Amino acid sequence: MPKCDLSIELDEPERIYRTGDKVRGTVSVETDDSVKCKGLTVTSGWRTHGRGNVAKGTAETATVFAGLWEAGQRESYRFELEVADWPPTYYGNYVNVEHFIDARVKIPWAFDPKASHEFTVRPLQAPAAAYDGSREPSGCFVKAFIAFVVIGMVWVFVGALAAFIAIPWVGTVIALVAIPLTLLIAAKTVLPMLMLGKVHSELVDDFVTPGENAKVKLSFQPRRNVSINQISATLTGAEVCVSGSGSNRTTHRHQFFESKHELLSETTLQAGNRREFDLAIPIPGDAPYSFDLSDNDLKWTIKLHIDLPRWPDWSRELNVHVLPNGSVAPDLDPRLDPLTSDLDTDESALHESEVVAAAPPTDGEITFAETATHLWQSRHNESQVDLLVEAVLGMTFDMSVFVERRLLYSGREDPHVYPNGYAVWARHDNPPLPLVLYVPHELADEFEQAGRDKWPIRGTVVGWDREHDRLQVKVID
Repeated sequence: MPKCDLSIELDEPERIYRTGDKVRGTVSVETDDSVKCKGLTVTSGWRTHGRGNVAKGTAETATVFAGLWEAGQRESYRFELEVADWPPTYYGNYVNVEHFIDARVKIPWAFDPKASHEFTVRPLQAPAAAYDGSREPSGCFVKAFIAFVVIGMVWVFVGALAAFIAIPWVGTVIALVAIPLTLLIAAKTVLPMLMLGKVHSELVDDFVTPGENAKVKLSFQPRRNVSINQISATLTGAEVCVSGSGSNRTTHRHQFFESKHELLSETTLQAGNRREFDLAIPIPGDAPYSFDLSDNDLKWTIKLHIDLPRWPDWSRELNVHVLPNGSVAPDLDPRLDPLTSDLDTDESALHESEVVAAAPPTDGEITFAETATHLWQSRHNESQVDLLVEAVLGMTFDMSVFVERRLLYSGREDPHVYPNGYAVWARHDNPPLPLVLYVPHELADEFEQAGRDKWPIRGTVVGWDREHDRLQVKVID
């Protein structure tokens, strides 16, 4: 079967692309035999990877060649493609969003050779759909919900009574299950209002930019004298993703930020004395943007909580859309852990002594978690990565990984691939260091069955994939 090597080179690989930009580059092809190409397509787009189901989108596709390549021929083709305006590039713990250029050669009756190259996108503005419906439901909706609860309670009692008269044991089962559930819903929604009256809360703005304040209004007028333990507002940032479908659908949540603000401490409120709170909750300057990509979301929320002693608490959660405002934001590296990394990415600030000090010790036993942490913190400095990889080259570790996808190699295959084996993209569990795993054929069923669960393996470090910034690990059977 003829082989075809495919590679992509961007004109500006380190550039941070903005709304309306175009990405330019060259796709190169080298063959070792005559190859009939039905089409060499180049595509720009985005996709997610991590624990959630994959979501993806395409910005533009172009066919740059169709025809015949002769043996030993090497050709290069220029491309210029639009950049997807949304979502932003993001690398987190459970959710990752990458923008890419994909190249694919369509060959009749053969595997299509493919190549991919990532680039970074930080949009200037978000589509209107990203923040539609950000404000709290209106009072009409709240009243309708309360009416629904009350009517539901009536129907539950009527239904249970009718069932008990007709078939006593069926009515008893319905009553034992439905009545406590209905009372619980009532306790959460209706009972706090008996003490506090109608509680009104809303976000003032549709969206907020990192570094600004999220403005929230909270007001209520107690119907009777009421003691409270505390009134608070908690800003939370979290990755929320869903894997599987149907009965196997599982939700994963990773909270990366929390900030609690006390509005009122322990006190007693007088009946009829209206209380109003105008909140200005600061959003971190390096906060990642909110996005909702099917089963892969990044959410910012403000939870308002009124803690009532010996009574059901009142609480409400408001979605805060943290989005760009059209101006150029600081070029924060999307590969840094949001809000937690204090790594100085200016290579000129890294002295040789610091590079040596960051390398893992070569005397004594070290774990893969320690190695992964050093590489994760140094991944934006090539010389430091080279030093770290050289220090652990040939060392064997136990590790736990999450499988992302299997790769199909063609042309000059990676020399580390086992005969009849597989190359697999994965990531370490913590920190989420990207990996290329070389898996022997005998373990094919094992890594396929791992799905999105953590997969414990033993492997030897064999190098560093510069094109994709991934540590290369050869899995041992």
